[in-house]
Amino acid sequence: MQINRFLSSLFACLSLILFWLLGQALSYWVPLPGTLLGLLLLFLGLLWIKNVPLALQRVSQFSLRHLSLFFISPLVAAWFYVEQLPDKLWLFLLGLVISTFLSFWLTAWLGQRLLAKNTDTDEVQGDR
Repeated sequence: MQINRFLSSLFACLSLILFWLLGQALSYWVPLPGTLLGLLLLFLGLLWIKNVPLALQRVSQFSLRHLSLFFISPLVAAWFYVEQLPDKLWLFLLGLVISTFLSFWLTAWLGQRLLAKNTDTDEVQGDR
């Protein structure tokens, strides 16, 4: 039983890497980052099969729980540019504020749209 769980988790991990690689390959023709394209391909694949496999859920939840470990490399690399940071700090902060604002706005807008649709369908089903 344990070996089956290990193999299914390994397959889920490999499928995530495969979608990332497909996105990287597709980024040569589409002017978007490969990681974003890989996520879009994964999303479309999950929509196609109409569910998220249990092994993929486990691997994804594990990765999200330990997401801070993925930021260690960029933080270490940032030390190589510490001399340039004071000169370009305002650009960094401006980009940070704008991207945060846009992320919050888009999330709130999508949430309102999706929740409004769910509320409408719940009311229609409740009337029957």
